Amino acid sequence: MVELETAVCLDASQGDLTLRGFCKTPTPHGSSRYTLDGLSLYSAGLTLLLPGEPLHFNRRPQTFTRGGLTVPATEGRLHRRAALHAHETWIAARHVPTYREGLVTLHRPPRLMRD
Repeated sequence: MVELETAVCLDASQGDLTLRGFCKTPTPHGSSRYTLDGLSLYSAGLTLLLPGEPLHFNRRPQTFTRGGLTVPATEGRLHRRAALHAHETWIAARHVPTYREGLVTLHRPPRLMRD
């Protein structure tokens, strides 16, 4: 199975994020932020709006935080997977079944995060 975060980065470069309805916003730190329904994706990680405080994922140290406090990785991954599942379902419906694997093989992006 293809890592969801790797796939999402490729979806941005292929135009699928904007086609799905994500709003692209430039950031002062380089890459753009893509936001849809409380989920924001950007090169350094993601932010997910949850009741109370948003959940932040920082890709480099592989950490989840909420309200300035570290969230256990198992809890953070559960929220992250649920949020990205809708996107993967949309991609699967839009493209042929082997699209995702073919795209990743073609571009060979760096591994973004572990699960």
